[in-house]
Amino acid sequence: MLLKRHNISRQQAFRAVGDDLAYQVDNQAVIQILKAAQADLNEIMLFVGNSGCMQIFTGAIEQLSALEENQSADGQWVNVSNPRFDLQLNQQAITESWVTRKPTKDGFVSSLELLDEHGKHILQIFGQRSEGQPEQNQWHQQLAELPPIGVSHE
Repeated sequence: MLLKRHNISRQQAFRAVGDDLAYQVDNQAVIQILKAAQADLNEIMLFVGNSGCMQIFTGAIEQLSALEENQSADGQWVNVSNPRFDLQLNQQAITESWVTRKPTKDGFVSSLELLDEHGKHILQIFGQRSEGQPEQNQWHQQLAELPPIGVSHE
């Protein structure tokens, strides 16, 4: 609603706010965050959509492959598989990756958001939570391991 009111894109909003609300990370961050969630058995939410439909997966990652054997002529693929969900993500389609923090009545909700060359969402990843509950500490810590572009993280 705010974006429409000010006639700006989500990408423009990310760039306009302070680092406490949004900062850009390396496009490889998606692999790091998915591996961390899988290793820690952390339940996450994956939002994948287009102009007509949104698919949401909630749960722990059972199978993840983001290895060189997934290399093809049109990109390196990250595959997330569960019995009721299968995601195939072409990493070459990711132009920008952002860690975002949005204020809600339940505290801040943080996500990793992947954008394409047009600034449109490819994928949003959140820690699993229900309305009325605060964000998972584990998810917050996993995102904190993703350094802003241009900042070394030791």
